[in-house]
Amino acid sequence: MKEILQIKNICKSFGHQQVLADIDLVIDKPEIIALVAPNGSGKTTLLNLIADIEVPDEGEITVLGRPNVDYQIFYDMSYLQDPSILYQHLTGWDHMEFIRREHKKTKEEMLTLVEELGMTHYMDKKVKNYSLGMKQHLLLGIALMNNPKLLLMDEPLNGLDPCSVEQVRTILERLHQQGVTIILSSHNLEEIEKVTDSILFLHEGQLVSKENIKVEEIEYEFILAEQELAVNFLEKIDVSYQICSPYKIKGTFFSEQLLAFKAFCKEQELTVFDQRMAKGTLETMYFNLFARTQRVS
Repeated sequence: MKEILQIKNICKSFGHQQVLADIDLVIDKPEIIALVAPNGSGKTTLLNLIADIEVPDEGEITVLGRPNVDYQIFYDMSYLQDPSILYQHLTGWDHMEFIRREHKKTKEEMLTLVEELGMTHYMDKKVKNYSLGMKQHLLLGIALMNNPKLLLMDEPLNGLDPCSVEQVRTILERLHQQGVTIILSSHNLEEIEKVTDSILFLHEGQLVSKENIKVEEIEYEFILAEQELAVNFLEKIDVSYQICSPYKIKGTFFSEQLLAFKAFCKEQELTVFDQRMAKGTLETMYFNLFARTQRVS
């Protein structure tokens, strides 16, 4: 099976400033991955490198088995960028029609997508008259026109009201269920926690998974069967826990305890339906990782 994305030893500098240093990443199954870091840390640069908009100083990138310099990847990959790529004097329909023809989609497919995104009532307007939220919806429509297998999204929630954020989240979950891999950058930590449990922090030019960030304690939620067996083990390893429902347990773990509990669930073949950090935990990790760096700079 072809790997969805492979990044090997990618380095990128601008002048004397190294932005990315020996980045490695392999994605071999569909998932939603959030790329988190403060502004200026290289999130957009990494997405631009994947999309061959920028050229790395070292390393190579393959997308679905093809080198990313092969333009054919854009029949299977899309990149939702910032609104600066839109043409101010053109309408929403002008943008969507151009993309529709490029990907040989029917007008019916285009209309269905426009209606799904709730854009019909302003598609006749020129983009210069769009709000930021309207532009974000149009960018999403452009990115989804080719039914991508890999979707890159740079700050897709920027400028959206709460209803639109929920709509985008629903779309992302549906795409993931259909087998689409999504890499998104965002500063909206609360929304990221609702979308995915796969978090990569970009810190000092390198990717750091949330599992490798040291925090004293972490709140975690598990939805699982055989709750009594799980509770007995939590008590055995001195984890403070709360039973939220017949299937949901929330616990406060030290890292060793969390690893031990996950290993126990696997050994005992407990059915774990879902597991994720409790609300607010991602924010704690973010500040633990970046607060010192930002103070120094």
